[in-house]
Amino acid sequence: MSLPFPNEHPRDWMVATHLLDLDDPKLRIQALRITQLATTETQKAILIHDYVKAMPFGCVAGFDHVPAAAVLKAGRGDCHTKGTLFVALLRSVGVPARLRFVTLPSGFLKGIIDIQQDTITHAIGEVYLDGRWLQTDTYVTDSLLETHAVTLLNQQDTQVGYGIHVRGSHFWDGQHSSYAQYHASDAASLPVHDWGVAHDPEHFYRDKAHEELQLGWLTRVKWMLAAALVNRRVEQIRTQSGPMARQPV
Repeated sequence: MSLPFPNEHPRDWMVATHLLDLDDPKLRIQALRITQLATTETQKAILIHDYVKAMPFGCVAGFDHVPAAAVLKAGRGDCHTKGTLFVALLRSVGVPARLRFVTLPSGFLKGIIDIQQDTITHAIGEVYLDGRWLQTDTYVTDSLLETHAVTLLNQQDTQVGYGIHVRGSHFWDGQHSSYAQYHASDAASLPVHDWGVAHDPEHFYRDKAHEELQLGWLTRVKWMLAAALVNRRVEQIRTQSGPMARQPV
């Protein structure tokens, strides 16, 4: 699919938007604090990635309307909201960044949310480093959740669930693209559609070309009610200790 800006330049992906509130002082200060020891853009990007990853995974109601500073204050997020914060922090320190939206099979969320549909829209971060765009979504799930998720998936002899793919990446080196929610060796887990890139979730969902993906009011109400249940389930998984019982999917 073609990009929304045919003659794009990396600087096109440095601007502020309603959700990428780059003028927020707390956001700017946090970005500088995270990257104060970095001497290269790659180092800045890795440090920001690791900071966002350390935030607990959690669902946020109205995920397509949450500004980056609000995500920072909440201290948790999902692929859309953590992605918004990831992009905003990077742009704050001079690194071009954006989000790519794809349709994924929804199986990777089994165990934490009951998805009625077979697919779900997923946001992947893209960072411009050393003359190329690199993709990563490894900041979405926090390390503690991943550790328990891998154990549960191995117990159940299955590949996807609890927010990850069992062979997905848990880290990002700033040199290659990496993905936590799917793996190239598992064709059934791969994106089924690439919608292209956008500044942030609001920019993406308001595009008329993505009208079929926009959430109606009833879906929003259902998601608001489900978010609390999802977060409770995720916290149960994250805080398990010792031998873990076999969990239903």
